[in-house]
Amino acid sequence: MVLSLMAVASCNKDDDDDDVYTYSESEMTTLITAFGLQENDNVMDNLDSVFFTVDVDNGLIYNADSLPVGTNVTKLVATIDFMNTVSSAVFTIKGGTLQKDTTINYSTSSTDSIDFTGNVKLTVTSYDQSYVKVYDVKVNVHKMEPDSMMWNLDWRRDLPGATDNVITSKTVLQGSTYRCLVHNGDSYVLSSATEPNQETWEKQTVSFSFTPQVTSLTANDNYLYILDTDGELYSSEDGITWSDCNEQWYSIVGGYEDRVLGIWTDGSAYYHDEYPLRDGFAPTPVEDGFPITGSSQLVHADNSWVVTSQSMMVGGLNKNGYMVSDVWGYDGARWGQINDDHSDTLPELAGATLFPYYTYTNLSGTLRYKKHVTWFIVGGTLADGSLNKVVYTSNNQGINWTVADTACQMANHIPLFTGAQAYVNFETLYATTSSSAPRRVSSVVTSWPCPYIYLFGGYDRDGDALPFVWRGVYTRMTFYPLY
Repeated sequence: MVLSLMAVASCNKDDDDDDVYTYSESEMTTLITAFGLQENDNVMDNLDSVFFTVDVDNGLIYNADSLPVGTNVTKLVATIDFMNTVSSAVFTIKGGTLQKDTTINYSTSSTDSIDFTGNVKLTVTSYDQSYVKVYDVKVNVHKMEPDSMMWNLDWRRDLPGATDNVITSKTVLQGSTYRCLVHNGDSYVLSSATEPNQETWEKQTVSFSFTPQVTSLTANDNYLYILDTDGELYSSEDGITWSDCNEQWYSIVGGYEDRVLGIWTDGSAYYHDEYPLRDGFAPTPVEDGFPITGSSQLVHADNSWVVTSQSMMVGGLNKNGYMVSDVWGYDGARWGQINDDHSDTLPELAGATLFPYYTYTNLSGTLRYKKHVTWFIVGGTLADGSLNKVVYTSNNQGINWTVADTACQMANHIPLFTGAQAYVNFETLYATTSSSAPRRVSSVVTSWPCPYIYLFGGYDRDGDALPFVWRGVYTRMTFYPLY
């Protein structure tokens, strides 16, 4: 900051640059180059590592990344660095929990504690007493747990196209269009939208010429696919008009780029298949332990470790009818088990929901946080027939799994479920006036993309359809971004 202040002080207004600031010589004598808090393990670990922004132009000093919920800020000792020697630096505290109306001269009593629950101002007077600068000082504390998953009950919506008689449903993403197929007893309704949070979905009644297995509905970039009750494969561009693919499968595994992957059987063995066939493809027997039905969605997995597109799925039932706990990946030509054989964290599951998201972890020795791509497994049916209530996460592309922190477990108001689908949608959040104050950057951030999770449908412990869409978010993602 010292170097940047020296640089801007030497610039002139002819540069026609909105981000250039010029200070008078008197102003320079009151500039604060750093503000912090002294170490105090009784308050919190690494308190002295908390970063404070010094916004000279607006007279603000604050920590953009708030302290943990419940942090006691009534007795904190400040550390201040000035660009030049100053005549005085005086804190005035009004309305604090312990200091109702207090004045502390930092110049003569730098080790006195300050109650930051009140209105705190710091008045700096230049050495020659010709210039005075006043800063509002705030030590921000989180009002809610930032590293938690929030599933606000008010965000719940009815499943598009659902009535009071929902029997089954399936939601897929076809290219950039969401399709939700609902069987309402005596009718099938297909709802379509470009955003999962869209208030009104386009709804059409579908008159199938066959009896569809709604839960087999799958999509790739261009087409929808579904099986009938005899295993016949059908395709459609719009979900209304369906064509027979002249393929009979045991199950659909998922969509991958321009094709759909499935399993067929000759009655004695099970084979990998796809439609349409790529050049050189030949059906191969499924691997031992591979799930032939009941796995999660096949989810696209972007990472820097592979040169081709990879997709992942978890759980299901193998050819012997046993539930598996394995995570399988597909790279466009081959299947392989991803998760560590030596880990027994994941239970055997069927109908689990898998999706990629983000979490943050604390960097050792500081109050700084690192963002991770994190895979989540929620819901599903356990081997004993009960529904899974534990959330599992992986920070290394499904190789190792752990039970998620308590704050990232599902909310109590969401019923246990199996067979739901999850999608992550980025939505624009906007900064409030207080959070978007100008800073010494090329441009001020006034909006940012926030990823929200949408959980569609599923079934309860009795097998009844859950006609809801739940919306969740990692709380820290909703906060004004730090930079």
